[in-house]
Amino acid sequence: TESIAFFGGDDVEHAIADGRFTSVAEHIKESQLQTARFNLFNNFTLKQTPDLVAFALRMFYAQGFLTDDSVVSGDGSDISQQGEYIQQTVMRSFKSFGDAFDLQETIGQFFGVLENVSDLMYVLEDVAAQQQKHRAAVEHHKALEDEGMVIPSKDGSIEFLNVDIVAPGAICCVSNLNVKIEPGKSLVVTGPNSSGKSSLFRTLGGLWPIPKGVIKRPCNEHDIVTPKQVFLVPQKPYSVTGSLADQITYPEIIPADKFTAEHDEALRELLRLVRVEYLVDREGGWQSVAKWEDVLSLGEQQRIGCARLFYHQPTFAIIDEATSAVSVDVEVDLYKTAHARGITLITISQRLALEEFHTHELKLGDANGDDGWRIREITTTAEQAGEAKTE
Repeated sequence: TESIAFFGGDDVEHAIADGRFTSVAEHIKESQLQTARFNLFNNFTLKQTPDLVAFALRMFYAQGFLTDDSVVSGDGSDISQQGEYIQQTVMRSFKSFGDAFDLQETIGQFFGVLENVSDLMYVLEDVAAQQQKHRAAVEHHKALEDEGMVIPSKDGSIEFLNVDIVAPGAICCVSNLNVKIEPGKSLVVTGPNSSGKSSLFRTLGGLWPIPKGVIKRPCNEHDIVTPKQVFLVPQKPYSVTGSLADQITYPEIIPADKFTAEHDEALRELLRLVRVEYLVDREGGWQSVAKWEDVLSLGEQQRIGCARLFYHQPTFAIIDEATSAVSVDVEVDLYKTAHARGITLITISQRLALEEFHTHELKLGDANGDDGWRIREITTTAEQAGEAKTE
């Protein structure tokens, strides 16, 4: 990778790879030796030993007939018949032992299949129980006027009403959250690591259940949140498998045979806004296909993410440290463009930055009250100067 080449770690990586290869080779060698030993023992036990034991028993039986007279007279005439009986008894006994060895492997395979089937049955039972529990919870929530649900917003705003945000593992990040984000009033969410900043928007997206409270969010006519209502721009945007144009229009895809000059100009304008128009010529056109997470730098990926945001033109945009790899002047221009296009920003950051583009700050963390949150209105420098002049 680039990091290994940058630090000159090729010799170290080569030594690590050689060490792992040697360990694997030694393991294979030892396993093959053990297999050879077992096969030798198994082959000797099941095939050679019966003949040797049968021969030894026949010779032992024949010791009773030491003279010619004893062979010719009396029971000595039965020596051949008795010897054959001894041999067949020994052979069948050892064959039974061999079948017992094979039966052990067969039983092991049977129990393996049985365990897989039983695990599948347990999983299906758990899924059925969870579905039943979910249906019961939905009915219960409906009876409690949507308690613990994510429901459509009537006025186009995003609102948290007495919401508890609980991460997997029963870790409560925020309690009794009451915040309303109206269109045109951007919000910045600040706080230290593990304070619940990203968890806030996982609950907003319906990825995590809500044990308490109600979340209202804008939806389409089918009560579904689409990129036209709420759009997420993560720190490392998702690079879809497809063309350069697909990186901007995702989740929409424009087929190559329907890509027109109007599309070309519209997408180029978006790249001009984020200052990466050169990518079209550098990568060989809009329809070029590559592994974009490797081809583009993190800064270019973040700018493509912002171009994708401007393409969909949502009502709300969640910016999860999505401009950390771009310069400050470009970051300011991106926020200005979003503000000019009427996109209400919800910015996630560890500290307050670009406050001139936000009207409120939501602070998360244990230092912000018993419930772990506090909200305040942001007063810009111009407003502070105006208030001072009025006084």
